[in-house]
Amino acid sequence: MAGNFKYRLKSFYGKHKKKIFTTLRIIVSISLITYLIESQFKDFKTILDMIRTVNVPLLLAAASILIFGVWISAVRWQIILKTQDIEISQGYLSSSFLIGSFFNNVLPTSVGGDIFRSLDIANKAKISVGKSASVLVIDRFSGVVSAALYAVIALLLGFTTIGTTSYVIPIVIFFAISIILGFLILNPSILRLNKVVSKIKFLSRIREKLLEVYHTFLSFKKYKLALFKALLCSFALQFGFICNYYLVARSLGINLSLASFIFIVPVVATIAMLPIAIGGTGLRENALVFFMVALGAQNEKAAMTSLVLFVMLLILGIIGGIVYAVRPFILKQPQPSAKDLEQNLNSSIEDMAEQDNKN
Repeated sequence: MAGNFKYRLKSFYGKHKKKIFTTLRIIVSISLITYLIESQFKDFKTILDMIRTVNVPLLLAAASILIFGVWISAVRWQIILKTQDIEISQGYLSSSFLIGSFFNNVLPTSVGGDIFRSLDIANKAKISVGKSASVLVIDRFSGVVSAALYAVIALLLGFTTIGTTSYVIPIVIFFAISIILGFLILNPSILRLNKVVSKIKFLSRIREKLLEVYHTFLSFKKYKLALFKALLCSFALQFGFICNYYLVARSLGINLSLASFIFIVPVVATIAMLPIAIGGTGLRENALVFFMVALGAQNEKAAMTSLVLFVMLLILGIIGGIVYAVRPFILKQPQPSAKDLEQNLNSSIEDMAEQDNKN
């Protein structure tokens, strides 16, 4: 009887594993946001009083930086796409980025937006999903390297400890891992992945797709100037995020220096990457409050800052949803549907390859 129960339990877990983990991540995000609000605010009146005193011009300036972020992200993406002889306008890339932000908010993973962007560009440029995704990996990773560089800059500015806790070793490790991974992505031949793929039998059906990804990564070695430009865009984008956080904090009367946020933002962004919450929601907000308070901000103002930044991301996602709804009528061309994204999100690499063949 017990053996039969264990078998059924194991079978149920195997069939619903992804749904279980998704549900747990949703619970974690909701719990963390609820905890933040209940632990940092005395009552709802406190929140209303803080909203009434906000510096609106500074808040609008912070919001405008998000527009800059969309534009510079499109510029970076366009630079990398051109290395593969893919010509797409900045306007189209900006719309794709906005829609990606929307799917990051509505799908139970932070990569939902990236899946949309990969499919969208594959459809637009008539290329394989594998090649489109490879370009996006380089695009994303340049942002990771930029965050690591800012974390090191924060160390040089003297932000090595908070209280008795030293952050030197974690930041140095993060920087080293970023550099090593970047080197391996641009030099996949070192790991001889092409030979590994050729020898593994169960990869035979998608061997051509994987080899295409391999050769796409390998081709980026010829475009050092383009990669450097992309890194500069990432550096500017990261500075934009830092200013966004700084201006929102100042609009709420927090007097932490800009240098403080050069330390805070990369660390918070790294913590938000942990795959235990939906898109980092809850983790990002609580981590931000922790570091801001540790550096001298008031608890309630720090919490309000994190919530305002959270709302800004939600608004950006809503704008992306509107763009997703109207773009097919403006461009008069099909685009990946929510169903396409769900299928790709819950499928294996083989399913991705089959979807690419259909397109």
